[in-house]
Formats: sequence, C-alpha cells, structure tokens
Amino acid sequence: MRTFIAIELPDTARQALAKLSRRLQACPMRASWAKPENMHLTLRFLGDIEEPDVDTIREILAAAYAGAESFDLDVRGTGVFPNASKPSVVWAGVVPIEGPLKRVQAAAEEAACAIGLKPERRRFHPHVTLARIKEPARSGSLAALLVREQAFDGGSFSVGSVSLFSSRLDAGGAVHTRLQEFAF
Repeated sequence: MRTFIAIELPDTARQALAKLSRRLQACPMRASWAKPENMHLTLRFLGDIEEPDVDTIREILAAAYAGAESFDLDVRGTGVFPNASKPSVVWAGVVPIEGPLKRVQAAAEEAACAIGLKPERRRFHPHVTLARIKEPARSGSLAALLVREQAFDGGSFSVGSVSLFSSRLDAGGAVHTRLQEFAF
C-alpha cells in the first residue's frame, strides 16, 4: 500500500492555494497540477508498505501524537525544487519550521524508521506541492511568475491532528484516502 503521513489543510488554505495555482498555470509548461482536494503538508512519505507495517505505523503514531498540543501554521511564499534553473516541483511554503511542527515531523520520521525505512536524507522543508513539472527545460516564464508570487499569503490555520493516508495513482491523478487521523 502506497502511504504517507501528512497534515491536512483547511478549505480556506486550499482555496487560496487553488487561486495561486491557477495564476501559475498561466505559464505555458507541461506539468501535473495538484487538485485542491489533494493538497496537504507531507510530514513523511512512506511509499509502498505492507499491511502489518501500516498497523505498526498506526500504533506508533497514536502513541507519539497522544500528548501533542495544537499549533498554528502559515501558508506563505512560493518556490521550486531543486532550483530555479531546473525546476521539477512547484510549491507553496509553510511556516514556522521549528517548535511543534518540527516535533510532529520528527515523530513521523521515527515511525518510518521503526518499520525499517531508511532515514530521510533531505532536510525537512515544509511545503504544499502545487505541481510536478514534466519538462523542466521548457518551464519558460515560471521564474518570473514565482518572483511575483513570493509574497503569497494563503493564511494561517490551526493544526490539531496528523493523518495517515494511502495514495492510489490512476488515470485521473492521485486518489488519497485517509486511513486514520491522530487528533491532539
């Protein structure tokens, strides 16, 4: 089962991100744009794992998040991975990185390692993926659009839970199903 651990976004943040996405789609490039209902903040992508590992993840996350307290995040700014000269992912930022967000992300990472997954080598960079670029060399005026959107403010929201999702890829794009929500 293809799975990931994420923070779900409220409708207000998804609506702001959908408007941003539509503005960025003015750039003529081949890209796969995220549907607003699929937008989330990934804490840890787990990939394909077996059912017993899903059960273990559920137990670990339930214990890890049982004593957590809610906290606020802001959706702010835009950017690309890995860099502007060869973009492959267009994103909107999420801040702050430190404090409670870092702790809930660390718990997701610990759960992944507990089922035998290798530790994530890349530094955690909280973001919401807006698009995956299919031909980076043909991203044209994307850099100029992103400069104009650097001050993007998608609003603040309160985080009171983390969710475990399954993800199935089909012809219409990814279909995410919440397997369990871990409320604080």
